[in-house]
Amino acid sequence: MKRLFRVSAAAVLAAGITTAAVPGLAYAVAVSPPLGTAAGFAVLGATTVTNTGPSVITGDLGVSPGMSVVGFPPGAVDGTIHAGDPAATQAQGDVATAFAFAAGQSCDQDLSGQDLGGKTLLPGVYCFASSAQLTGTLRLDAQGDPTAAWLFQITSSLTTASNSAVVLVNGAAPCNNDNVTWQVGSSATVGTATSFVGNVLANTSITLNAGANTTGGLYAHTGAVTLDTNSVSTCAASGGKASPTLTTTPSGSVPAGGQISDTAQVVGGATPTGSVTFTLYGPGDPTCTTPIATRTSPLSGATASSGPVQAGAAGTYEWVATYSGDVDNSPALSPCGSETVIVTAQTLTGRAYGLQAKATLLGQPLVTVLPTPDTGFVSTTSSSTTSTPCVATLNGPVGAHVLCANVTTVAHPGKSTATASVADATVGIVGIPTITTGAVQSSSTTTCAGSTGTTTIAYLKVGGTVVIAQPTQVAPNTRVSVGVVSLVLNQQIAFSTPDDGLTVNAIRITVNTVGLAAVTTTVASSESDISGCP
Repeated sequence: MKRLFRVSAAAVLAAGITTAAVPGLAYAVAVSPPLGTAAGFAVLGATTVTNTGPSVITGDLGVSPGMSVVGFPPGAVDGTIHAGDPAATQAQGDVATAFAFAAGQSCDQDLSGQDLGGKTLLPGVYCFASSAQLTGTLRLDAQGDPTAAWLFQITSSLTTASNSAVVLVNGAAPCNNDNVTWQVGSSATVGTATSFVGNVLANTSITLNAGANTTGGLYAHTGAVTLDTNSVSTCAASGGKASPTLTTTPSGSVPAGGQISDTAQVVGGATPTGSVTFTLYGPGDPTCTTPIATRTSPLSGATASSGPVQAGAAGTYEWVATYSGDVDNSPALSPCGSETVIVTAQTLTGRAYGLQAKATLLGQPLVTVLPTPDTGFVSTTSSSTTSTPCVATLNGPVGAHVLCANVTTVAHPGKSTATASVADATVGIVGIPTITTGAVQSSSTTTCAGSTGTTTIAYLKVGGTVVIAQPTQVAPNTRVSVGVVSLVLNQQIAFSTPDDGLTVNAIRITVNTVGLAAVTTTVASSESDISGCP
């Protein structure tokens, strides 16, 4: 076997140089231990193998000398389960031989007390006097050598933090001649959602936390193997592909009609390429059956984004992201239910009434007409219609016929519409000109795009002056003065507090004869507003 020129690890560390910074530096060749019959096992325990959730095991699963295999199903094994049979017993013997073979190799670099996260390591043998920790990403750089191998000799335990990864770069492929080996003196724990590569030869036990994936066999020589919703593939069955994990980040809650998105990062594996397909499912589809939008984006630096997608009605939306995989990496996905986005409804508000009046004479109350009929303030997030019974006749100095009011809301796209109408009205107060109208109608509509209002007046006369002689759609805020009578026709008052909206008064009448009569009358008032827009 060819040996390359060696520089001592002590000299490298004394100079403050990392292996990534010295591409010409080489170590003694690490030799992957022969696994014998254990190579066909993806999972091999001594006392028991226990699983929770829909784990997928590609390769055989075995236990020996124990016989307990728990959790299959819901776990699935694409291979054979060997519980205390001769095949499992022989495999455990071969694991003991491989463990001793790995432990006997010379150490190239002592990493005791150092976290593997953030390091880039050339092929070689790396040792730890006690435990080893991986927090973040460890890169294994083959420098174009397809036969490159790494051996980690760990005296006690191996632990990875959540969302950590082992990444193979520059020609390294997972499971190329079992090229990555972790020889662990006690137990190994792979953290939640970690993407791990390599055969783990643990003297005691191995635990994979929820969502961790690993390419390479898990061999616990005297203890148990514990799984929880994992993907595990032996090198013999992986086809030379790593099993990266997919970390996703859906956008936060937005109002109905707003933009939502999803991003995904392929964690671990062997320099992943390919694309991610983002599929969006709408409210009422919690099992992700019928997509309402699909976006495919190529990976850029192991990350992809769906781009913005406009949400529809309020409710719970579900993203599912699927990584395509490539020649060196297996596909990965985020399951339905793991990426939820809440889309909130708009609050739709409105009010309408037919007529309101207040008049005094010589300072004394003469007429008080409360809003008649009045829908009151309507506030809802759903589609609704609020109508009052029309008032046939309103008698007195301020009189009218057939007064009606209505508020209608539409949940999506959010819209509030208020309408008010009066068949005819008369204001006859001593000391001021008599005011008479024909049919009057106002309307106010508000959506997230803004508000609009209209007023139609069939006839309007003040004293002997005819202001409107035929049905007319009046321009907003048209002002008319006839003697002491001031009129605002199609009075439109926009507001933004507490919500965005518009009040439309078809006719606003104001009379103030100093010391005599004072009159304020509103005919056909409509108000609509909306909140919670994108």
